[in-house]
Amino acid sequence: MTNRIWILFYYNSLPDMPDDCAIFDKKIINRDFFMCNPSNTGHYHYPKFEDFSYDIGCHERELTAFLAADNEEKYVLFYTHHTELSGLGTNKLVGYFRVGKQFNNTRFIASDVTLLDKTNVVPINYTARGVPVSWGKSKVKDFINSELDKLVDLEYGDCSQHYKKETNKLMSLLSTKIGRKKLLDTCKLCSSKMQCFWGKIGDKAQRKRLVSLYNSESKC
Repeated sequence: MTNRIWILFYYNSLPDMPDDCAIFDKKIINRDFFMCNPSNTGHYHYPKFEDFSYDIGCHERELTAFLAADNEEKYVLFYTHHTELSGLGTNKLVGYFRVGKQFNNTRFIASDVTLLDKTNVVPINYTARGVPVSWGKSKVKDFINSELDKLVDLEYGDCSQHYKKETNKLMSLLSTKIGRKKLLDTCKLCSSKMQCFWGKIGDKAQRKRLVSLYNSESKC
């Protein structure tokens, strides 16, 4: 039997964008680069889809114990509240990082990744604030065990390289002043901007938010 353990983390995802959005690919569920999802809890910068890594966030105790455990296979699974343009949303299981190289039990690089596109993400009936773990008594334990088996066997089809490509493209814009201006100019000309959560906050507020999030040494 495989010596496998897992931990389930929530991440803040970008809300759906209008069909004619020129910035975001609608096939995947990105993390919330703009912190504009109404269900956002604040940690917009995890997980790092651009390099398939993870740092200790708000659940330091759980992640430290997880990374310190002596197991052959460690999986961090991710779920999110997928918010539609209407404002309605449901929690969806998006995929996993298998833990590879670790750094002082505070950060890791994934050795294997499986992420699902928007048509294949799996509804998950979990809304509590806790962090389910495979060695605990969570009500979703059997569900996660079953879904992880399917993900490892690629029954849904892997879209991780598409996540990586799109995230790198966005970060190349967000991490420079010129790139942020290009992004904001594109959004300003969008005829559907008042349909999306990002467009509704206004040009001035958009500029201020991107400077706050990305104009520092501790980039996303």
